[in-house]
Amino acid sequence: MLDIALIGDKTFLFEKLFAEAGVTYQFLQPGALGSPFLPTYRMVIIPTGFANPQYSAALPALQRHKPGIEKFLKGGGVLTVFGPLVAEHDYDWLPLELKYVCQYGPQRVAPSDEDCSCLLSTSTPECDGYLIPGKGFDAVMEDSQGRAILVAGSYGEGLIVATSAHEFPADGYIRWALSRSKPSRL
Repeated sequence: MLDIALIGDKTFLFEKLFAEAGVTYQFLQPGALGSPFLPTYRMVIIPTGFANPQYSAALPALQRHKPGIEKFLKGGGVLTVFGPLVAEHDYDWLPLELKYVCQYGPQRVAPSDEDCSCLLSTSTPECDGYLIPGKGFDAVMEDSQGRAILVAGSYGEGLIVATSAHEFPADGYIRWALSRSKPSRL
């Protein structure tokens, strides 16, 4: 079992973040999704740009592996997903309805009592867009125009946390997410 799977290409910036958090992790190439040889994970992170072919080849693999993502969540895993970096995106590979609209800029957000709000380490995050949550998601943090930039939704025993914040997750969020998750197959 590993703590975290990061779906995408290996980056030294994530290595540093995970090392500082003291967690076990694996950089998982998108094409490996669905392999029966993968270990269990407590958390999956899908970084910014996953739907933009200039940055990542993850989207087709995520779409093909929707049943595996659902299984991971039902088993108690935490899925953390950042902005897709395309003009608009329907997260059709998630089991809950969510939409994204790209619009860059710094945002001012009010503090939230929701535990997952610790994902952001600042009250003025840079955002690459906003989210339109569907049934099953709750808006956790909104920008000054009342648009969601951080949402959370339970699915099975697991949790989906999605954000349009264009920054790394805070160390405290990683610890929080791992403390509330269960090892699950992806």
